[in-house]
Amino acid sequence: MERGDRNEHDSGVVPGRCVRFTGEAARVPIPGHNGHHEPQIALVRQGDTIQAIDITCSCGQRIRLNCVYG
Repeated sequence: MERGDRNEHDSGVVPGRCVRFTGEAARVPIPGHNGHHEPQIALVRQGDTIQAIDITCSCGQRIRLNCVYG
């Protein structure tokens, strides 16, 4: 199949003539994503003290914030 023969919707690219600007924020789902739309937060504790905060983004990226008390 030649590049020009492909249906424009098969490429995953939305043609500019189909784009509309509204100024509103919009959530864009990630195909195959497990459906979590909000970040997940978990506290890592040692007794009553929070040692770290684990954050998992809705995209799957994870970060740990270590808590240092002074």
